[in-house]
Amino acid sequence: MSRSLFGTDGVRGRANSEPMTAEIAMRIGMAAGQVFNRGDHRHRVVIGKDTRLSGYMIEQALTAGFLSVGMDVLLLGPLPTPAVGFLTRSMRADVGVMISASHNPYEDNGIKLFGPDGFKLSDAVESADRGAGDGAVADPRWPAPAAIGRAKRLDDAEGRYIEAVKASVGARPRSQRASRSWSIAPMAPPTRSRRRCCGSSAPR
Repeated sequence: MSRSLFGTDGVRGRANSEPMTAEIAMRIGMAAGQVFNRGDHRHRVVIGKDTRLSGYMIEQALTAGFLSVGMDVLLLGPLPTPAVGFLTRSMRADVGVMISASHNPYEDNGIKLFGPDGFKLSDAVESADRGAGDGAVADPRWPAPAAIGRAKRLDDAEGRYIEAVKASVGARPRSQRASRSWSIAPMAPPTRSRRRCCGSSAPR
């Protein structure tokens, strides 16, 4: 594999085929964990996904990679991509991961990485690409058995995100909320003249 493993929006491909295999996902977790494993504190990664079937496989493979380099993993479950970025920042995680291929067919899947500020960092992606693309993590710093990471599922991840969105809407000035409501107002029903021009048999 080459440095083309990561594209402009993470890595994507057909599930269970290179580059979206469990093996490569685990190496991406190991490499990204090495990049973000800085300092003596316990390091944390949050992992979210969409509802694709292959998300289970990729989630577990990424988790194994992160745990092996000493990072704790919080599994968020199915969430929209912005929620993963928000929870990465709000939960003070060192890195966030979204497993999704966005609008690609359901047979595909993808991996997106987020920095601690909740934004995608191209430098971090390229660093992880170097380790995963070469087939091994360069100069691995394997932790002692007692320092291997722990994983748990965060059951209220969706609720945390929803409450944060509701709070942000409520914090807006009334004028902004009003203008926003106008932008989503339903369209007016068609006039009689429109029905006639479209060939409707409605009475004139």
